Amino acid sequence: MKRYEYIEHTGDIGIRAYGSTLKELFINAAQGLFDAIADLSTVGMTTQTEIEVSAESLEELMVAWLDELNFQHEVEEIFFGQVKIREISTAPYRLVAAAYGEPVDFTKHVVYTEIKSITYHQLIVEQTPDNRWLAQVIFDL
Repeated sequence: MKRYEYIEHTGDIGIRAYGSTLKELFINAAQGLFDAIADLSTVGMTTQTEIEVSAESLEELMVAWLDELNFQHEVEEIFFGQVKIREISTAPYRLVAAAYGEPVDFTKHVVYTEIKSITYHQLIVEQTPDNRWLAQVIFDL
């Protein structure tokens, strides 16, 4: 099963992420975010950032998760390339993870785009009839 794919969306970037578990879905959505921002083959895994988010629904948890990763990338000036989710729960909706990457170095890193925000536009987070997970997320450029 593919981890994610890009979908066409006017003026923005959209991804459709897949997972056999909810944890895998959130990891794959993060990977789609990271791959949209920079060429990950140029990013080392020398820095660890702790991430903890909570929300009122699964959809809100996905937005909070990706938004926090993007926020940490922008504020701390780190390119992330990998995440490890330690805990994800749906009662309450909560996620605890570590994100790995390295400080931004424009002489080393190949940058693709800057993502302004994670939107609720056309947002989907659902379990499919075959018990797999699907998320659709639009990134505002």
